[in-house]
Amino acid sequence: MDITPKLVKSLRERTNAGMMDCKKALVECQGDVEKAVDWLRQKGLVSAHKRAGRAAREGLVQTAQSKDSKKGAIVELNSETDFVAKMNSFKDIAAALTEYLVDEAKLPKDLDELLTREPSFNKAYKGKTFGDIITATMSATGEHVKLRRFKVLEADDTSMVHSYVHAGGRLAVLLKLSVEKFGPEALELAHNLAMHIAAANPLVIKVSDLPQSLLDKETAIYQAKAADEAEARIQKTPPDKKPPDKKMLIKKIVEGQVKKFHTEVVLLEQPYVKDPGKTVAELLHVCEPEVGKSKIEAFVRYLVGEELDGEIKPN
Repeated sequence: MDITPKLVKSLRERTNAGMMDCKKALVECQGDVEKAVDWLRQKGLVSAHKRAGRAAREGLVQTAQSKDSKKGAIVELNSETDFVAKMNSFKDIAAALTEYLVDEAKLPKDLDELLTREPSFNKAYKGKTFGDIITATMSATGEHVKLRRFKVLEADDTSMVHSYVHAGGRLAVLLKLSVEKFGPEALELAHNLAMHIAAANPLVIKVSDLPQSLLDKETAIYQAKAADEAEARIQKTPPDKKPPDKKMLIKKIVEGQVKKFHTEVVLLEQPYVKDPGKTVAELLHVCEPEVGKSKIEAFVRYLVGEELDGEIKPN
């Protein structure tokens, strides 16, 4: 297969590895970009596991929540340029979408259905569907405008929903948190957790939520790297000492890497961003005197234009 400069550039943008390393990886993997990413990781040429891709689109992420904090919505609305995303008319559409989703009892099952709904509460859009409104905006701006995704979280008597918007609407989080004691302390905890999620970008809430296929893939990569590391350690063993058992050494290295992976992508295992000396799980425990037992039920994190992986749902 012909390894084109465009293909090499694409791999470099995904991995931040050197151009020659990217070309070599593509040659070794017959042009398969996904396999080339893993090849680079096995060789230690890509640093940490990163889920968020490069921003491929401009736009806005908008949230809304009910006054009683029992329901919240988040949407991503895309445009071609940042200029259009900053227009008040564009922001108004994003706001209308989230407000509709919070107020509407019968939620749409998908994007196509949402585009057929009418925001009847907004007089400016009377008689128009969201699809009509977006089409009109495209005509007015000359840009492609697209409703990319949405999510709604609903709470019960033991939980609350909290939203957080960061970076001028480029990043937002929707969180569902159960607590035993509602009040300012519970609200503060929810806000701090949402800010942490925005900054740390976890994949799942707890270790058991990680798909086995993802764990298997990561473990295979760690084992390939560990074999080389173990051999290097054995070679450095002084002549008067017995070298470590290679299989046991590899096992120990892999276990350490898997644990590190958990601290990178599992919310409860991550170091809390405002106090890295404790994990998020430990933060929940520390807050028990104020809020009682608490549990993170669900979260949604949207970054404008991010490359989307398959959605990971709790087991």
